Amino acid sequence: MAGGTERRSGLRVDRVSEHLHFAHTEHVNWVVYAGPDGVTLVDSGYAGQRELLVASLAEVGCRPEDVAAVLLTHGHADHLGGAAWLADEFGTPVHAHEAEVPNVRREATEQADTWDILANLLRDGVVGWGVAIMPLLKGGSRLGVPSVTALPADEGSDRIAVPGHPHAVPVTGHTSGHTAYEFPTQGVLVAGDAFVTRHRLSPTAGPQLGPTMFDLDAEAARASLEELRRSTSRIVLPGHGEAWFGPVEAAVEAALRNGAVW
Repeated sequence: MAGGTERRSGLRVDRVSEHLHFAHTEHVNWVVYAGPDGVTLVDSGYAGQRELLVASLAEVGCRPEDVAAVLLTHGHADHLGGAAWLADEFGTPVHAHEAEVPNVRREATEQADTWDILANLLRDGVVGWGVAIMPLLKGGSRLGVPSVTALPADEGSDRIAVPGHPHAVPVTGHTSGHTAYEFPTQGVLVAGDAFVTRHRLSPTAGPQLGPTMFDLDAEAARASLEELRRSTSRIVLPGHGEAWFGPVEAAVEAALRNGAVW
């Protein structure tokens, strides 16, 4: 892993390949592709993390207006907050899997609601987690990106027509259209919440399934991890936790073995 920077704000940006940079925060992660063909952002944190998003772009020599496109792994509030701002402020194109578009637009909502949280309130860590994220939910959990469109395909290929040209790998269950993105030229898989390597609600570190209250269909989410086994990448960047260095299949095996904290 190339050099990274640690800020007092809790942001760390690591260069994990020639053109990919992993922005890691206490609550959620995002990825910046900055190459000769332009800048693509994969996920974008909470709305209340805008300053961290801007700082992460600055770390790789970019401004918010330089972002050519945002790819969302899914439409949860901790992944689309910055995308909503970029789309509104700069007209930045935002894309997600076709099945995820209604969730991102908030025509449908597939994320934990107040009742889900209340039902799990007595579990270890839930109260502290809730208190910590409340200031980050600017615009509320109903914040969406009305302008989002389906993933644009490169003509004559199975790649996405954005800088970096990743492949889309649907890994559904967490949401209807949850999608991982593989950058073959970089040897990197951006996994979103298909699995995590750390979560505030889990006492353990390493590949594992996220808490099931965040899944639309926990069993489908578990089964869909099989889609990642074909990946040849040697670096996995999850939506929560540290980067994984090694075969993707080994990370999948560990996540399935460790399961979810609850």
